Amino acid sequence: MKCPGFEAASRFVRLTDLHTQRISVMQPFKRLRPSGFTFVELLLVIAIVAILTAIMLPAVQRSRAQARANRCKNNLKQLALAVHNYHDVHRTFPPAWVTRDPDFDARRGYGWQSFLLPYVDEAPRYNQIDFRKEPPPVPNKILQANIPTYRCPADSTPALNKLRGSYATSSYSGNFGNVALPRWLPDGLSDFWPGRVATPRKTNGIMWVNSRCGFRDIVDGTSNTFLAGERCVTSGAGVWFGVTANNHENDAVTETSHASRINRTLASFSSRHQGGSHFVLCDGSARFISENIDSRAHGTGKEPGTYQKLGARNDGFAIGDF
Repeated sequence: MKCPGFEAASRFVRLTDLHTQRISVMQPFKRLRPSGFTFVELLLVIAIVAILTAIMLPAVQRSRAQARANRCKNNLKQLALAVHNYHDVHRTFPPAWVTRDPDFDARRGYGWQSFLLPYVDEAPRYNQIDFRKEPPPVPNKILQANIPTYRCPADSTPALNKLRGSYATSSYSGNFGNVALPRWLPDGLSDFWPGRVATPRKTNGIMWVNSRCGFRDIVDGTSNTFLAGERCVTSGAGVWFGVTANNHENDAVTETSHASRINRTLASFSSRHQGGSHFVLCDGSARFISENIDSRAHGTGKEPGTYQKLGARNDGFAIGDF
């Protein structure tokens, strides 16, 4: 005699086996999802990468710009240290450039950065130069050599200055004072042409032709007087060996007159740094000076601007914060 419960259980087992068999038969026909990215997922990844790049790129660019600015400032500090060491030996700052006849001289001449070579770890190059002779024309391996201390890393233009006879470029210029360079005056294109003004024998800056200015002459204080500043190649910067033919004063020095404010003209101190330019003071400290620094022309019945005061070593004006 069969138990009703046993028959019911057996029937359930058979039905379960039949259902399982049907599933196993149908299983191979199930649509499988392919592995890998879908097009939508790929677009999503690209969008995320683009957003992250947009967020991080400005920060990276700012970091690189700051690194270049720091290196530029360090170059100026090295130049100031070299000038101080030169002064210890010669009891004077190096002249802007030297010439036998400032009024009538169309020859090339060696300038202050040539005289500083032994003090910027370039003594071998200095020893190869014969300062008794006029600087030779190009090509010349010595005068076309790139000297990192004389170049701002932010100024990415070619190392040879084609505007100055293809000699090696310098990104830095000495402080001529707050008087306009004769070569930038309307009637001052050349010292030796008829009717042109002659180069001033002495200015109120730190360097000029055949100058012998020292710490003793800085009446306004070394922390209130520019020693040198930036002059970017795109604004017609000079060459480190000195001046090219026809006494191009702007090859070696730059002025701080109101007409030549920072980043304004080819005769101005200038840079590829945004908003201003680096300067080094006579005490050896380097500063970034805004292109919007207070500037006023002489002869206006007012005190000269802060920028003009910083360019003069002996004007007697007090200078506040800058």
